[in-house]
Amino acid sequence: MPPRLGTPSGAFVLARHSCQRNSATRKYSATQPPPPHPVPVANRRAVDLGLIGAGGLALSALVYWASSRNGKSDKMGSEDDRPAFTIPYESQGGASTTKTLTLLSQHETNQRLTEHQQSFSVGRRSNPVIRYDTNFLNSNSPIEDDSCVVVLERDPQSKVAGDLMFWGIFDGHSGWQTSRLLSSSLVSYVARELDLVYRAAQPYSSHPLVPSNTSSASFWSLFSSSSAKSPELDLVDPIVQAAIKNGFDKMDEEIVQTPVRLLEKLQKEGKISKPSREGSMSVEQMEALTALLPALSGSCALLAFLDAARNKLHVACTGDSRAVMGIWEPGPKGKGGKWKAEALSEDQTGREPKEVARMKAEHPPNEADTVITRGRVLGNLEPTRAFGDARYKWPIGMQERLAEAFHPGQVRGRPRNYLTPPYVKSTPEVKTIDLTKGTSSSRKSLASFLPVASSADPASPATRFIVLATDGLYDRLENEEVVALVGAHLSGLRGPQSRQSVLSHVSPSTPDQSGSTHTHAPRQEPTRGEGDVYVFEDGNLGTHLIRNALGGAKREQVSALLSIPSPLSRRYRDDITVTVILLGEGQGTEGGTGGVYRREDIPLKAKL
Repeated sequence: MPPRLGTPSGAFVLARHSCQRNSATRKYSATQPPPPHPVPVANRRAVDLGLIGAGGLALSALVYWASSRNGKSDKMGSEDDRPAFTIPYESQGGASTTKTLTLLSQHETNQRLTEHQQSFSVGRRSNPVIRYDTNFLNSNSPIEDDSCVVVLERDPQSKVAGDLMFWGIFDGHSGWQTSRLLSSSLVSYVARELDLVYRAAQPYSSHPLVPSNTSSASFWSLFSSSSAKSPELDLVDPIVQAAIKNGFDKMDEEIVQTPVRLLEKLQKEGKISKPSREGSMSVEQMEALTALLPALSGSCALLAFLDAARNKLHVACTGDSRAVMGIWEPGPKGKGGKWKAEALSEDQTGREPKEVARMKAEHPPNEADTVITRGRVLGNLEPTRAFGDARYKWPIGMQERLAEAFHPGQVRGRPRNYLTPPYVKSTPEVKTIDLTKGTSSSRKSLASFLPVASSADPASPATRFIVLATDGLYDRLENEEVVALVGAHLSGLRGPQSRQSVLSHVSPSTPDQSGSTHTHAPRQEPTRGEGDVYVFEDGNLGTHLIRNALGGAKREQVSALLSIPSPLSRRYRDDITVTVILLGEGQGTEGGTGGVYRREDIPLKAKL
């Protein structure tokens, strides 16, 4: 049974917490401090930043070479007998050169794609979640992405019963330390704030939207008796959203301010001595460095929170990872139908007009031309919101003080035009979806599982699905493509497929009142070609999306992209982390009362 949230003391534990690098169970109390900062890797592999945004022509040539191969057996011999290809790259000295690589076999390619996939079935009463699939594929070494899944349960004394499920996707940059810390601690910060909401405690009991007289709550005031019922604040979406935002901001404040507090403490105690260039440091300074690294690196965060008791889904986005929902829309008279793509997040980067306008409004007019330059914060950082990235948040001079004390010669200098910090914040945009709206009352069963056989009507219980992914996936796929690939998979499509046949499973986006379609274009132009470009052969939906993002039915292209080692691979693909959540109706008492069970994914065979 998952742990409980909402007890009078506010204490709870995280009973199931799976993340990419460490799937071991973590247990700790909400009233205790979060786990310590992770110990840094002693010798991290240097990343050639010059390779990150470059390459395109070389990949096109590589794909042309791969597609011209005919009759090659998947069972290749020794490495010397395998096909080789050459890619250009820029050496650390800046000179252009080439590197010859060996193409992975199809067996090796499949191993790379599936080695981290996981799938879980959910059999919990009144919980609309049927199943969720996860997978990740690294380009950086070590991978800078991370993820987590946390399952909690409301206290039995609560007015309503139901699970609280959290899925987190964290896209790190300039290192893995921030994303690792978020995967272990962010849900704890958010859950502590939600616990205050459920107990109608401060600061949420004085929120302007607190109901004073509703059908579910009696009169609420400072002078009410102890026996009076407190209002159910979690019925008010803006209050829940405020709690999630506070959880995000409190964790980021801890990340950014911990090194500052340690510096002041050590200086007061007289324990600061200038480290040598060879790295000789005191124990206290090493501990401070452990806290400094998550502040110097950064991470975007995407957190989906499902409140099964209220049938509400809250999606919080900080940065440019994305969430998209697929919604089944039956056809006329219930015959046939298609999936509709609904964006649950918007990118927060220097290329988004709303973010540019916000940034300019938060800084003096004389910085209007410098706060966003070339689509980046101060010309450097792409996301305008992120955890860590303290070099865009600390007061002027603080970075130099910390570097001198703990990390001399190893910290990048202050950004140009750094005049009125902070320039980056962690506060997310939160979108709330009422899962009781727009669903068919005739489809309540959670008895069957996917996939189904017919593409005309997905007879499975999945009426919605949610895809959470880092930008590595959306660099190569549009929102509608993602929904079409998952929706067609659920509808039974198998084997190689053309773009037209797959996209026929999704309704075209329609402009809203502002004229926007909310369709995010891919950041890189994928190499699709003609004919069959997608393939449906993976049981795990995360693996299915990653494979098709890299080339799908163009098997040689997929193998070639996976054959390029880090850091050269950063020219062609980013780290990719994907979670796909399948939702049914979940009302009533249908479904089991058990837990979350690991599923064995069996590769799917194409229909003949």
